[in-house]
Amino acid sequence: MTALLLSKFAQFREREEFIDVRLKVGKDVFAAHRNVLAANSDYFYAMFTDGMRETNQEVIELKNEDISVDALRIVLDSIYRGDMLIKKENVFEVLATASHLQVTSVVQQCCDCLDKELLQRQLDVQTYRQLSALADLLGLKNLQEATQRKMASMYKEVCESEEFLSHIDADQLSSLLSRDDPSAPSESFVFKSVMLWIKYKK
Repeated sequence: MTALLLSKFAQFREREEFIDVRLKVGKDVFAAHRNVLAANSDYFYAMFTDGMRETNQEVIELKNEDISVDALRIVLDSIYRGDMLIKKENVFEVLATASHLQVTSVVQQCCDCLDKELLQRQLDVQTYRQLSALADLLGLKNLQEATQRKMASMYKEVCESEEFLSHIDADQLSSLLSRDDPSAPSESFVFKSVMLWIKYKK
């Protein structure tokens, strides 16, 4: 869509003109246009064209736990106006909602935000686990690779952190060890860290 067309649809939405569908999450209801949703979301395109029971409903209730009120508001604002009020505090929530609704543009913006705001800084083990799990759950291979690469560059710091033994699981440790770029002072350091982890897990 051109910027002018987006601006017009945003005005229509604000004035509730030509509204033909409303999205409900909990007690909150959002006015929208089917053609705008279908143009930006494979999820809604399929819903409106495949003869699902929601195809002609005026109010569509979104019950999936990945969809929150605040995140849906941000996704809709992005679709209509191009605005993205993404912060480190809400990026995971918005990413989960946008991924479920298959709004590719918002998913990409969330990944860019994570790459710039988080992956260029020091990651703690807890944030790494959250990023890795979310990327795996949503099938975001680029984000998964970026997260793994960042953690590999911090391998020594990760192993020396308090969370290494208690928070890193076998799959995550295996993924780090299978890479060619873990930043460790020596092979002996890697071996000792693995043996320490195994001993703790026993």
